[in-house]
Amino acid sequence: MNHNATKFDVPPELFTWLKGACKKAKEKSEKANHHLIGHIKEEYYINSFPKNFVDFLARCASSKGPKKHLDKVTCLSEGRPLYLHTLWVNYMKKHEFNPPHDHTGVMSFVIFVKIPYDLKEEEKQFPIKKGDHFNHTSKLAFLNTLPNGSISLRIIDIDKSYECTMLMFPSAQLHEVFPFYTSDDYRITVSGNLRLKV
Repeated sequence: MNHNATKFDVPPELFTWLKGACKKAKEKSEKANHHLIGHIKEEYYINSFPKNFVDFLARCASSKGPKKHLDKVTCLSEGRPLYLHTLWVNYMKKHEFNPPHDHTGVMSFVIFVKIPYDLKEEEKQFPIKKGDHFNHTSKLAFLNTLPNGSISLRIIDIDKSYECTMLMFPSAQLHEVFPFYTSDDYRITVSGNLRLKV
């Protein structure tokens, strides 16, 4: 992938737990909207999580891609463990979106729980125009500033094949999620932030 995100498969037993946790969070309805920038009406905190989920995140963060970023945190005199600071679920409906934003912490992630649309049908909604390079509909984008000051978009074609996968990236990495149009069902994602325990 040509951006700062690393893709991981979520173990089946953790994905099963995560789907249940999403449902419980919606039922408990502890809204996370006041801390999030998303133009999404249903965003809920997941306040409890098993140790094996946190261990999975720590293993991913210590793998090649994320570790390269963590090694650049030079304000520490010695290594410090990561911990899961916040975890929430987004129940995104058609036309909702996440504008460009970053996260707190040192590493962040998004886990794709449910993608309700067919990507090819989404792309038909707004076909690529002459001179364009990407069709943005329903996709995720990472934004980076180039040396000349322009913005480079790294578009990720999020489709059903992303269910049960996670993207982990530096928390300061600017990103956005474009709206989808062809389904009345929820697009369900879980996001969270890892911090260093000091």
